[in-house]
Amino acid sequence: MRKHVKYGAILGALAAPVAVAAIIVPASATGGGAVSSAFGLSANGLLSVPQTPSVSSASHPNTKSLLSLPGNPLVRFSVLRTKAVPGHAEASVVDLKIAKAAISPKAVLSAKLITARCDDGAGSSRLVDVRLAGRAIQAGASPNSRITVPIEGLGGVQVTVNKQVRNPDGGVTVTALELAVQALGKSQVIDISSATCANAPAAPGEAPKPVPVPSDLPVTG
Repeated sequence: MRKHVKYGAILGALAAPVAVAAIIVPASATGGGAVSSAFGLSANGLLSVPQTPSVSSASHPNTKSLLSLPGNPLVRFSVLRTKAVPGHAEASVVDLKIAKAAISPKAVLSAKLITARCDDGAGSSRLVDVRLAGRAIQAGASPNSRITVPIEGLGGVQVTVNKQVRNPDGGVTVTALELAVQALGKSQVIDISSATCANAPAAPGEAPKPVPVPSDLPVTG
């Protein structure tokens, strides 16, 4: 029983965000008027955290800020912000630290800034000084880049940076960082800074916006 509790504490610590570099995904010509949404953090598995704080362009308030994660002292940050309006969504985490376990003062994941943005169906993400188990996560990763980072007591943690998924309405969901780990025979997935949007509806008589040309930013160390 104690072992299960320990793993639960470790996974709770992992519920942190990492940011990614700005990468542009071309917008689709469809999806005008679709609902935009964003959240700062979510977790599914042994540890369950709903999308927090979650916002939608279809309801108010469409901007939210959070200064702590109630009931989880292993995840710390200065502020978690989200915003969603027609055609635009964003989520950011500032000064993130996620402990490996309650008895360990050393953070498994740390970041100065993790941001996801979505503008008219084009997604981008950014990270500043992000480290997982002491290993720097590169800023400038291409969309859906994956690495596996070994962490004592957890095995390999799969990290997907700048995760981007095209939605049926022509919009895109960009998640700055996704962590996935197997523990006690079950999977744990943690998403950090996620934004979803499609093209904003054009005003009457307004010409459609040009479709951006996709391009990758250079990878930096």
